[in-house]
Amino acid sequence: MIKDVRCALGAIVGSAISLSHSAGPGRAFELYVMTGIARALKARGYEVWIQRSDGSRVRPADRERRFVQRGGAPTGIAPAAQGRGNASTIVFRHGGRPAWALLNGVLFQGRSSAFHEIDVALVPEAVARALRNSTGGSPLGRPRISIECKDVGTNGTVDEMRAFVARMYDLTILRDHHRYLGLTDPPSAIHPDPPPGPSHHPVLTYWQENRRTLNVLARRTGFVRGTAALSGYHAVTPYGGIKVRSASATQLMDDVADWICSRGY
Repeated sequence: MIKDVRCALGAIVGSAISLSHSAGPGRAFELYVMTGIARALKARGYEVWIQRSDGSRVRPADRERRFVQRGGAPTGIAPAAQGRGNASTIVFRHGGRPAWALLNGVLFQGRSSAFHEIDVALVPEAVARALRNSTGGSPLGRPRISIECKDVGTNGTVDEMRAFVARMYDLTILRDHHRYLGLTDPPSAIHPDPPPGPSHHPVLTYWQENRRTLNVLARRTGFVRGTAALSGYHAVTPYGGIKVRSASATQLMDDVADWICSRGY
């Protein structure tokens, strides 16, 4: 799996790249999903690049070409002032559109003030940049794409699906939430500093937000039968059988890239 991750990173940068990856259950699985999506976007004509934690871009001719996966306990986005040694991100854009950032293992803050780790998340790069260029921290609100990765040998349970749905519920900022949250920025579904545009305006209901975002449970194994009702109602897309170069893995990566394309991101 790590070999495939290195190949994907090399394809993105355009030359060989070193990888500092974290030990622990599922961390390579997360990178496999993340870099596979990036490679699928590159194949669709997107400009895709690796970005260091200080905001600089990794270029083919750079002496230091390295991707760093966050290790240890989950955190928010590190401030650029800490240098290049924190977690790398994958950034992409198409033409003159705003850039977007794929994040791995970042904590997001919910309305309750609780923090939730999202294994692979898509946010406007402007959100990540605002945090990186200040004191760092967690985005408040819901990513446009949230992917939970499960590299385990048992099938996904109803409780696992329920926990993911609850996480998305707490991260959702609706139009009426801004008053009691005391947010001073222009009304948005994620803070701080998303670019202007209808995709960032808060909607009225959870049903709407569930369906204008992409919410995925990606597993090496499958799901028990009882998860279908929850996933269907709350618009969580389940992908089972995600293994290296499997048809399911290719389908997941292509589907996510196609979803991004279809939204004009």
